[in-house]
Amino acid sequence: MSIHDLAVRLICKMTPIRQNRIVFDSYYGRGYGDSPKAICEVLRKSGEDLELLWLCRDEAAAKSLPEGVRAVPNRGLKKVKALASAKVWVDNSRKYENMKRKGQIYMQTWHGFTLKKLEKDVESTLDPTYLKACKTDSAQCDVFISGSGFMSKLYRESFWFQGAVVNTGTPRNDIFYQNHAELHAKVCKALGLPEERKLALYAPTFRDDYRTEPYRLDAAMVRRKCEENFKGEWSVLVRFHPNVAEQAKEVFDFDGDRLVNVSDYPDMQELLCAAGLLITDYSSSMFDYALTGKPIARFATDIEAYQKDRDFYFPLESLPFPLAKSNEELEAILAELQPLWTSPEWAEFARENEFCEDGQASLRCAALILQQIKKEK
Repeated sequence: MSIHDLAVRLICKMTPIRQNRIVFDSYYGRGYGDSPKAICEVLRKSGEDLELLWLCRDEAAAKSLPEGVRAVPNRGLKKVKALASAKVWVDNSRKYENMKRKGQIYMQTWHGFTLKKLEKDVESTLDPTYLKACKTDSAQCDVFISGSGFMSKLYRESFWFQGAVVNTGTPRNDIFYQNHAELHAKVCKALGLPEERKLALYAPTFRDDYRTEPYRLDAAMVRRKCEENFKGEWSVLVRFHPNVAEQAKEVFDFDGDRLVNVSDYPDMQELLCAAGLLITDYSSSMFDYALTGKPIARFATDIEAYQKDRDFYFPLESLPFPLAKSNEELEAILAELQPLWTSPEWAEFARENEFCEDGQASLRCAALILQQIKKEK
């Protein structure tokens, strides 16, 4: 047994569980965002006597937290003590720690409806360390929450998970069912852009081999076509997946005005709310953004290579979003792109995969947590 494992066991043995303490994490300490944020916001405003802790990887992540939520380093003994003493864990990614105690509750929100194959379905391609974490994490989880019948089935069949799956909807997507007109101004202010500036968001997913060639979007062309098709002045925001966020600076020459790096912006859903157009490739963001009814285009230049690495649950051509395999094809698509709310194909896709989003997921998840906390007081 390593010294670290011995320390964890000792801390767990000596630390009492606090009935009102909840520890949240999002993408390994990246700040206040995603479904854990949406759940935390409901609990923060509930009036209940709760101690809300958030695991943070750095000072920037800690600064993203609102009043009433306390930052804890996402490493070392402080993290171990926080997890050991909490009644409830809420996370959207796999935990590598194997230290859940009797009496603790672990809610896994995961991070979106998926196109690319995951977990057991690509077991042979996974890093052994991550594969071990997947199985350890699922063994500790009490409940996976889901936004669709498709994902519920996937959690049960492909995530090594034997616990409860609850179709609550996806907490991070509640924002699309609420009036958040102020978010466009908030995002523009945070980025130093004029409030009237329109925003196109480019948000690709990561590649397992960290190659950057697939990200070579012609941002100047995108901005020009947006201004021709949708009028007004536009900026292109670039948000790389957390796994490869640092690569954004290698691919694009950001100018802070017309082409802006938002890879470290803590809340992706705020960016989606603020954006008037989404361009992605294989990312689950397309399914979130579709709920807004705004236009979506896909830009994927490495389909064969990506499919060989990860493969897909749905044929790319069957998805209800136009697909460009080059910048030239994307330019043609942008010239005629229409809002998604006019698409019967999207409505049919959502029906077939049993989407259950209605803007109330955060309330349902918070109620489940409070029920567990109060049950044992």
